[in-house]
Amino acid sequence: MTVMIDRFFGLPQQVIRSGLWKAMRSSEKDLYVFLMQESERCCTRQVHCTDAEITKAVGLKPRTLCNARKKLQERGLIACARHQGNKYEYTICDLATGKPYPGNPKERIVYAKQNTAQAVQEKPPEPSSAATVPPPPVGQDLESHGVSGIFH
Repeated sequence: MTVMIDRFFGLPQQVIRSGLWKAMRSSEKDLYVFLMQESERCCTRQVHCTDAEITKAVGLKPRTLCNARKKLQERGLIACARHQGNKYEYTICDLATGKPYPGNPKERIVYAKQNTAQAVQEKPPEPSSAATVPPPPVGQDLESHGVSGIFH
């Protein structure tokens, strides 16, 4: 989450870090960004919209939109189901599995760090001996703490 920009929406970092973004065509990126924005706006991972709504928002031609939709499904970024009236149900997928996240699409997915289980099992490092020596009290002579002659 960023605190730098007001009223923002996000993209999964793994899309960029994995090199997938570089491999995607601009039409795929347009559709994916639109779907992520709609997901944030509607507070759900399941978005319902028509081709006309997408075309109006991002300017994709019908055939290009169809190809982008298919490619995003192949890449495991979305799942899609067609409904009556050229309306589609898009579901944002977990990049690790390529399938929709389990559970209610309106419930937030909480990120769990990969290393938390390992960090709990590991013993914390022992503090260094220098860190355990208390600082000299204010106003006390520094020579009594092993510091001699440097402040005279």
